[in-house]
Amino acid sequence: MRLRWLIITLGRWFSRAEDFLLALVLGVMVVLAVTQIIQRNIWGSGFVWTDELLRILVLWLTMLGSMIASRVDNHIRMDLLLKLIPSPWQQRLRRMVHGFTSLACGLLAVISARFVAMEAEFGSLLLGDYPSWWFQIILPAGFFLISWRYMLLVFWPSPDDVDVVQGIN
Repeated sequence: MRLRWLIITLGRWFSRAEDFLLALVLGVMVVLAVTQIIQRNIWGSGFVWTDELLRILVLWLTMLGSMIASRVDNHIRMDLLLKLIPSPWQQRLRRMVHGFTSLACGLLAVISARFVAMEAEFGSLLLGDYPSWWFQIILPAGFFLISWRYMLLVFWPSPDDVDVVQGIN
């Protein structure tokens, strides 16, 4: 019972943090892009670092959006087969797909963690003087969280449980 409470509490905390970060990143992107456009049209140039920062923020926006989509099990999927098979088998197939998705994202988390570690080891820099791994850490963190959520869907497949586990209610 305490494990379930812990998972629910962590799910709610991560949900709020994701929502806040997504709104923040999107807001910063809009402000930076509009500022860059105004600066280029009025003064003929803008901040040198804006384009690079916008590319980094697109990466963060993509990963945060994927994490939120996994929270509500709303990722892109092709589920034609799921609609064609008999009802008793649908839940089993859904669990298998969630397990495969969890495994794939878990492997991507490991691979991206190795990539980030190599970037830290090589001392790559972004935005002038900042280590690139600071900005790329969203990759292993995001893939790990997506993997975790899909693993939870394997064990708690009922929609009511998923809502509670993922911190929606």
